[in-house]
Amino acid sequence: MSLELGPAHKRGLYLTSPVMVAAGCYGLGTEYRSLVDEAALGAVVVGPITLRPRPGAEPPRAVPIPGGVVVHTGLDNPGLAMVLRRYARAWARSPVPVVLHLAATTPGEVGQACSRVAEVEAVAALELGLADGVGPGEAAALVREAATACERTPLWVRLPLERAVDLAEVAVEAGADALVVGAPPRGTVLVRDRAIPGRLYRPFVLPLALRALQQVAARVDVGLVGCGGIYDAAGATAFLKVGAVAVQVDAVIWQDPAVPARIAREVASVG
Repeated sequence: MSLELGPAHKRGLYLTSPVMVAAGCYGLGTEYRSLVDEAALGAVVVGPITLRPRPGAEPPRAVPIPGGVVVHTGLDNPGLAMVLRRYARAWARSPVPVVLHLAATTPGEVGQACSRVAEVEAVAALELGLADGVGPGEAAALVREAATACERTPLWVRLPLERAVDLAEVAVEAGADALVVGAPPRGTVLVRDRAIPGRLYRPFVLPLALRALQQVAARVDVGLVGCGGIYDAAGATAFLKVGAVAVQVDAVIWQDPAVPARIAREVASVG
């Protein structure tokens, strides 16, 4: 099986499976390597990463809730330069393409980061993650800067799930080669009377993400990647049936690292 994400891009990106592991769940690309059959996947997405180091949020960063977890990391990472220095060689040895997820901060920082990433052969594509509160004008500026700076590298844009329909056309017009629908929704939990905001990872996210992807598919004509609430092959297949060409599996890897590869094999056997 072979599929292309971003066929309009001069370099493009071919995947041998539509199943990937999502950003925020696979670390920086080496932490799970001994636990996951990467060769069964289409790609792995590493990060999120920012141009400059980020100290991250105060603990607790992961709070269990019934049937899932709320995660708030604050984008903890050592910065792009350090990440490339430490991990680029390991990415080059990956049996599948490595996609780097860059958290969108400012157009200037995005441009600098994308220019640097475009020089790294081990990075097969760049995924730009838009913040939940970004407006259409700001989103267009961020995507346009990324598209210009990483002209040689396919650009995916991960949309906030709750804003996906509003931002999809903006992102495509600004230069996105593919869209990821989308970043998990946010919620808040109380821990010892302290409010902890974070992203919600639970199976119930699947119907929300399916609806958003179906609406986006009716508005744009680019490759779409479904993400959210996939815990088995049925969830992955549901996205493919409503318009996605690929999917990203997220929190289930924390329960059992073998599941993403199992989902990939089961999807391949059906397709």
